[in-house]
Amino acid sequence: MQRFSLLALSLAAAMSTTPALAATTPGAEALIAPRSAAQQAADRTALQAVIESSTALYDTLAGELYVQRNNPSRGFIYLMDAARRTQDGRLYARAVEIALQGRAPDAALTAIRSWQTALPNDPNADTYQLQVLLMLDRVSETADPLRQALAHASGDKRQTLIHNIPSYYLNVKDQQQALGIVREPLQPYVEQRDTAFVAALAMARMQMLARDFSPSLQMLERSQQATPPEVALGALLHNRELPGLVAMDLMRASRQEQPDVARRAELLARKIATAPQATQEIQLAYAKTLIEIRRHDEALKQLDLVLRRHPDYAMAWMLQGGLQLQEKQWAAAEKSLQQYFRVRKAEDPMPGPREDGNIALSILQANLTVSSDMQANIMMAEIADHQNDPAAAARWLERIQPESARHAAMVQRAETLNSLGKYDLALQQIRALPADNDEQRQVRSLAEAQLLDRAGRHAEALRALDAEIARSPENAELLYARGMTQERLGNYAATEQDMRKVMALRPDSPNAFNALGYTLADRNERLPEAKELIRKALDLSPDSGAIQDSMGWVEYRLGNLPEARRWLEKAFVAEPQAEVAAHLAEVLWTIGDREAAGKVFEEGLVLDKDDTVLKETMQRLGYTPRPAATPTRP
Repeated sequence: MQRFSLLALSLAAAMSTTPALAATTPGAEALIAPRSAAQQAADRTALQAVIESSTALYDTLAGELYVQRNNPSRGFIYLMDAARRTQDGRLYARAVEIALQGRAPDAALTAIRSWQTALPNDPNADTYQLQVLLMLDRVSETADPLRQALAHASGDKRQTLIHNIPSYYLNVKDQQQALGIVREPLQPYVEQRDTAFVAALAMARMQMLARDFSPSLQMLERSQQATPPEVALGALLHNRELPGLVAMDLMRASRQEQPDVARRAELLARKIATAPQATQEIQLAYAKTLIEIRRHDEALKQLDLVLRRHPDYAMAWMLQGGLQLQEKQWAAAEKSLQQYFRVRKAEDPMPGPREDGNIALSILQANLTVSSDMQANIMMAEIADHQNDPAAAARWLERIQPESARHAAMVQRAETLNSLGKYDLALQQIRALPADNDEQRQVRSLAEAQLLDRAGRHAEALRALDAEIARSPENAELLYARGMTQERLGNYAATEQDMRKVMALRPDSPNAFNALGYTLADRNERLPEAKELIRKALDLSPDSGAIQDSMGWVEYRLGNLPEARRWLEKAFVAEPQAEVAAHLAEVLWTIGDREAAGKVFEEGLVLDKDDTVLKETMQRLGYTPRPAATPTRP
């Protein structure tokens, strides 16, 4: 059905009535000069353009109104008509977005094909097609759109597109398949001088995701030797430092499977991070990497280097204080955090707009500032609690704004008090949280139950959750928490009942699938079903270290030792926790590599020497921890 605006209809009527008007108006022939047939045709063409433009405007506005009224399918029709009338790529792009919003991917692809027909050299159409196909998990169909997008883009747009390729393919399940698709279209740009830097860097990232670590390092070194483009590719770093950032990712990813590659990647990362012209951001990124791989002494040395070069770098002071706190260096941590607050006081309370006009990055930096202020106050409260000064701890938390962030900090402080054995004070903190509405009451109940569980008071936790679930029987978070508490009490049938209900309420959430699958695997029951549940969780969250640990554990129970080792090594890199260390060490011990198992046990003890699973596993296997080193007297 055709739709016309009132303006368009009025203009059309004007076209048909103008001759009559000229003929019937007294003296009209003296006012209107004679016009040639060509001039009259040009007038009609110009007027038709006005009509088309006004109709497109109407279609655009009507389409957006339908979207606002939760009718994206009607909105899509109007936007597509507007796009066809104007041949404007932005309207085609909006139509694609509306189709996806309405969960109509086929309509989105139809819109993209119309876009490509109308504007065959627009690289944005090819990029949209690439992203939609990846969203639909039609990875094998993405080679041509990628090739076309690269061919149609030029200059800075091509540089940016190449840089974004690994991000587009990040969530593909089979990263080897993704690498195979990307390699051929991308390789020519690795060879071209003007794109060698960004293309080699993108290829290195794709190879790392596919766990081809040695080729990734070689491509990374190739990128580092090329000339970076002028267009800014990273948010905070100079382009020349991006290979160093990827090298740090490679350090973490390869250190278990290929430690030699990890060492060579670290040499590259350290070279870039410690160069005289290195930015404070790349220097701090290297310190964070050392913390993540649990080399805390070296991380403290790197932070000292950063702060000697940049004494007014607030984030570095906060990170140093946090690491010192983790190492129980209470006085040093307090000194670092006090310096953080002094530096922050000298800064603007909130970073303003960036000089380059990047609004998104300005918002990100502002959010990071708020987050770091909150964390610094929480850490100072923890120090005050350690000094048995709860009043001072409360004052530090009162500084946190907004109120919702302060409430989150109160929960975090309660967990700290609980870890210090101050259970009553921790419960007092939780019960001081507001409960003025359903959401606040549920948050408080969940926090209280979690606290009681961690204190081993599972029956009390269950009573608190039962009372809240009676008010909100369809709340997935409460049901999940109760299912976990039931598991700790040994009520496995009740655990399964709650987890099955959570799966029905939240089929797109991996937590219940993983929890039930791990519970079955840990009890060595219904192992094929357990593996299928964990596989479902992995499909929903493939990068979760906790779920990778579950998969490794069920493979171990099934007797698939090589697969168990592979998954548990991935999990230990992704989430280095004492319980994961216990699982990995047991698999290594069973394989017969007791030296490697011992090293992992020791790493687990560094992470949490009191972890019950770690201690039980060492005792059951007969592993004796190495004696702690004692300083020798001079």
